[in-house]
Amino acid sequence: MLTDSLISGRVTPIIPMLIGLSGSVLLLILLTLRWQVPAFLALLIASYVAGFCVGMPANEIMTQVMVGFGTTLGDIGLTIALGALLGVLLQNSGATTAIANGIIRILGGRYPGLALAIIGYIVSIPVYCDSGFIILDSVRQHLAKQHKVSPVFLSVVLGCALYATHTLVPPTPGPLAALTNFHLTGHLPAVLLLGLFFSMLALCAGFLWALYSARTLSIKAPQTSHPKEHDSTSPLSFGLALFPVILPMLLICLGGLSPKESSWGYWLAFIGHPVNALMIGLISCWFLILKAGVHKELRHHLMDGLETGGRIILVVGCGGAFGYILRGSGLSELLTGVSGLEHWGLMLPFLTAALIKTAEGSATVALITASALIEPLLPALGLDSTTGRLLALFSCGGGAMTVAHVNDSFFWVIAEFTGMDTATALKTLTAATFFQGIAVLAGVQVMALWL
Repeated sequence: MLTDSLISGRVTPIIPMLIGLSGSVLLLILLTLRWQVPAFLALLIASYVAGFCVGMPANEIMTQVMVGFGTTLGDIGLTIALGALLGVLLQNSGATTAIANGIIRILGGRYPGLALAIIGYIVSIPVYCDSGFIILDSVRQHLAKQHKVSPVFLSVVLGCALYATHTLVPPTPGPLAALTNFHLTGHLPAVLLLGLFFSMLALCAGFLWALYSARTLSIKAPQTSHPKEHDSTSPLSFGLALFPVILPMLLICLGGLSPKESSWGYWLAFIGHPVNALMIGLISCWFLILKAGVHKELRHHLMDGLETGGRIILVVGCGGAFGYILRGSGLSELLTGVSGLEHWGLMLPFLTAALIKTAEGSATVALITASALIEPLLPALGLDSTTGRLLALFSCGGGAMTVAHVNDSFFWVIAEFTGMDTATALKTLTAATFFQGIAVLAGVQVMALWL
């Protein structure tokens, strides 16, 4: 076990190294949580601190930071930017409202909880979850009023649905950065399909907790003053609005599964590249823009998308720099000979991400940081294979969901828009995200037995 190795003196250098790396992560948490430093700058500072703490030469620190930043964004920078643009165009063209209306019609106006779960699950793939809840809040209030359903129940369902795909399904920035840290860039179709599967497990867990809490907890949440009426007059049809969301995902999957030897497989792989697939999805939004009559504001919407994407790119790039510092620290070589580390297996990625998420608040930052910390340890954990890396990624993803509480902006968006007090939000939403993370971990562990 680890203690035996420490006593034998084989891993003595690990102690100061672990202290230094732990201190850099603690500094990251303090910078973002206590002093409200932007996440990208906090990650950059933590990278330098980690480098000096492990005894890396100053010139080497600079090299690793620049290479890590550039390599990470070279892999996924355009994907993040195009995904942000796609989300903004869907939001401002009214496509999200059209998707909501279509799903409500398909279900015949019944099953409001199921309707919101499906809506949130789809919308949060291209749209950031905080924005997604704000956009869909009028739908939630409309369904609560029409069906006389607990607004808390519907808020938790919608929040869990948005949270599931936001944390686990590309092209959202967290899983994109994690797959880069785990060297899985060439396996995006597999990450996408597994992300859809594990996010469905997370959604089911959150939905079940929302049902339980609505039936067993005595909760009264005041509605916000003058609830907005749901606008069901979107000029877009359901199919037209959904098309730019589904098309890139379908192209990515087909491109990854196509045989590269044939000419048609070559071109399918080309258009299925994430950048090209998102470009095609973005171009297909032109029909939405014309139909919705917002083409005159197109430049303004694109600038909003670039601003959003730029902030995310900085966070992901600096997360990549932090990851390269960790890889260059020599920690993985020292830990390879530590007996007992392999017994932690997939629990270590989960716990690492969960601790960072619970302390720091951002699922994206937790997923980026945890994947950077865990990747050098994969050989020692027995996960240094494509399958092991995929499972480690989603173990980190499950941990990054655990838990949303008072230091998470998404927590306050849901609480304020629903009218929940803090205690109610902790009993419902925070507990739901805990079970979501556990459900993902359980799914990963079961899949590990089969693969």
